[in-house]
Amino acid sequence: MIVKVVVHNHWDREWFTTSEVTSKWLKEVFLRVKELVQKNPEFVYVLDGQTAVAEDLLVYHPDLEEDLRELVRSGRLLVGPYYIQIDWRIPGEASILKNFEIGEKDANRFGQRMNAGWLLDSFGHISQEPQLHRIFGIEKVFLWRGISFENDGISQEFFWKGSDGTAVQGVFLVGGYRNLYNLKETRDIAEKRLKHEVEKLAKFSRSGEILLLDGYDIDLSPEDPSDYLNVEIVSPEEFPERFPEDAPTLSGELLSGRYACVFPGTLSTRTYLKLESDLVERLLKMNDLLSVLNGEELSDLFWRDYLKTLAHDNICGVCADPVHEKMERTYRNIYFLVKSSVESRLRHIVERSDLEKGTYVLSLSPFSYNHHFCDGERTFLLKTNGAGLFKTEVADEKKEVKELTWENEYYRAYFEGDGTLVLNNRKAGVLKLFKEDGDAYTTSVEETDFSISLEKMRTVLQTKHSMVVELERTIRSSQCLIETKERVIFDETPLVKWRIALKTKGENYKLSMVYETGSGEIFAKMPFDVVKRKEKDSYLLPETPPEELKGILLAARETGEVREFPFQGFVSVWSEESSKTILARGLREYWMEEGKVHVTLSRSVEWIAKEVKNRVGDAGPMMYVPGAKCEGVFTVDLAFMELPVHPRSEEFFRWYLLFDNPPLLLDVEADGTEKEKTFFFSSLPWAGVKDRYHLWVYNPYLEEIEGLRPLQIGEKSIESLSEKQCFVSRLNILNFPEFPVVSVEKNPEGEVIEFLKETLSSLEDEITNLEGKDDPRSKHRLFSLLRTKKEIELSLQYLIDVEKTARELNELRMKRRTYDYVVELFESEERE
Repeated sequence: MIVKVVVHNHWDREWFTTSEVTSKWLKEVFLRVKELVQKNPEFVYVLDGQTAVAEDLLVYHPDLEEDLRELVRSGRLLVGPYYIQIDWRIPGEASILKNFEIGEKDANRFGQRMNAGWLLDSFGHISQEPQLHRIFGIEKVFLWRGISFENDGISQEFFWKGSDGTAVQGVFLVGGYRNLYNLKETRDIAEKRLKHEVEKLAKFSRSGEILLLDGYDIDLSPEDPSDYLNVEIVSPEEFPERFPEDAPTLSGELLSGRYACVFPGTLSTRTYLKLESDLVERLLKMNDLLSVLNGEELSDLFWRDYLKTLAHDNICGVCADPVHEKMERTYRNIYFLVKSSVESRLRHIVERSDLEKGTYVLSLSPFSYNHHFCDGERTFLLKTNGAGLFKTEVADEKKEVKELTWENEYYRAYFEGDGTLVLNNRKAGVLKLFKEDGDAYTTSVEETDFSISLEKMRTVLQTKHSMVVELERTIRSSQCLIETKERVIFDETPLVKWRIALKTKGENYKLSMVYETGSGEIFAKMPFDVVKRKEKDSYLLPETPPEELKGILLAARETGEVREFPFQGFVSVWSEESSKTILARGLREYWMEEGKVHVTLSRSVEWIAKEVKNRVGDAGPMMYVPGAKCEGVFTVDLAFMELPVHPRSEEFFRWYLLFDNPPLLLDVEADGTEKEKTFFFSSLPWAGVKDRYHLWVYNPYLEEIEGLRPLQIGEKSIESLSEKQCFVSRLNILNFPEFPVVSVEKNPEGEVIEFLKETLSSLEDEITNLEGKDDPRSKHRLFSLLRTKKEIELSLQYLIDVEKTARELNELRMKRRTYDYVVELFESEERE
């Protein structure tokens, strides 16, 4: 077997501390890499596949830019292909595309782009990643989490076929991404470590080559493994030299925690962040469209700040509270700046469209409509011909109030006395509370006693074409007190829209909204796809893995079964030629149980990581994070829909896109002569703006549409509007989307603070007993305890120097991870 090594650094720029702290460490990392390059002409270093790390370095040290460019141009420092190491399950389509585009732009600016996908720590992978990488000229990806092989026929090399049939070469990091890390700490057993890792991994190689990785999270002291071992250092582009044609094929999503956790609990941790992020992305996407319609060049200034919040630890909600407080400030700042930008650009577009005075609908859906639509405050005629501006009238409110029932050509709905909605004889909008014993990474729920009181139910808007019912409910349990203000919106569309404002107080609970769909095939909207899924994933290993995998799977794994899955937009159950669908904006977790779809509204936890059921191994820092309790006030938008069409049909998407991009209502004072302006018309959803002349589009349907095969991603031409043709004296957006989060409180519990202080005291005794011992197990235990001590100290931020403690914690994490492999080596020798 030929052994090759990739030297790298997985740079979690924000996790247990903010980037303002970690970025200060980058200079010493860079200067160390420069020194290693000068000493060894064969040395190559991978900067984690994200150009944002280089950007962070140059923010603090712009004088290093020329040195950076020289290393990148020479191929010794590899940057890109992404801007940031995003989570692939949570961000939307526009963000995924921008991440590629800005990463490519930055890498070319520095010299050249690494031409391999580098996905070491992503918490699972979406079905369209192969096609997306190929679109951007990348034909090979390196992955760790999310992979599973049937009957554990593990292969280091594999082909990954996306949902559209596009395939890329894949390299599975069987032993993780740090299996040869920190040789300088263990130089006396370096040869023994190398031999042991090769023996473990040889059976998984089909190419005759074995890949080992020397690097770790936020590694501050990179090393050259050839100083300690006779090994060849390679770039990911060079491995393997010849890809085996007989490699197995994996297809579609890779969401399994069988070999390494994908942390499904992160889909619902700090849901308020997901809501804020989703709205900001929609506004950025809209702002890009208005920019190109005005003939402007696209700017990536807002996108850069936004994409940094989508780093997997950030948007997954598993960071320390100061990181997420910073994210909230970023979201609010971008929201108000983009709101102002949208208002300004809309004024110019109205001028270019030569519109007359009146009320207009701005539709961002490419489909046509001819229905009355209610946004919860007003009802107006939505008569459109694709995306564009169309004159309308607001319907007059009726004085008489009917009983709380509504019927149109799509459904019949009525409320029961307790506030339950019955939609075509199925219950919808039911709230369900669970006790939560998980952490930020993992959800672990059980049934709990709770009560729901209906405080108010009344009609607040009634027209010939619509009705809005307001509910107020109170949910009580030993864990929490939750108050709701809800608006249920009925109109002439098949959508029953449901806006719920939550005021939450308490901890360790999970709140879901339920739709009784019955059984059938489960379809979930994901980026560029509608995926078919099973109800649960039980193909997981037990806590004690099979003998042949012991010593290989050293990271945390999911066990038992997983029921929580990601979605973006809707979850639909298809049966008997009918789809029953729950839709949501910003929420990302659902699960099925007994013919009911649950969508998680809020999940309250207090720790980044602790011991939980259905997970074995070390997941993350044991840090107290009261912000993850989700105490505050925030608003969620959902909808219910039943249609006699498949979830991958044009008719289905026509209504889904109306929910996904609800129309804006504009009050315009202008001296033009036109009543409408169509920007573009299509049956294909648009995913973002590519450049001044093209939109990104994709085909989610079962048949070819407009020249695109099913699930193919493509582009559609768009033209800017003509020059100014009229004068606009006033333009008001009557229903601009409000920021979804009013407040999030961080209330530390006095009992938990005392527990942390007592734990620190108890740790000191064991640490004292272990100090001075030199055997691997004692060192491993010592570094584990010292790391836990620093994690707790960092939780108690008001007592300590954050930057100093963060640095100390990082150094202990690195030492402790090294001894994961050292202890496993000695245990294997003992077994022999």
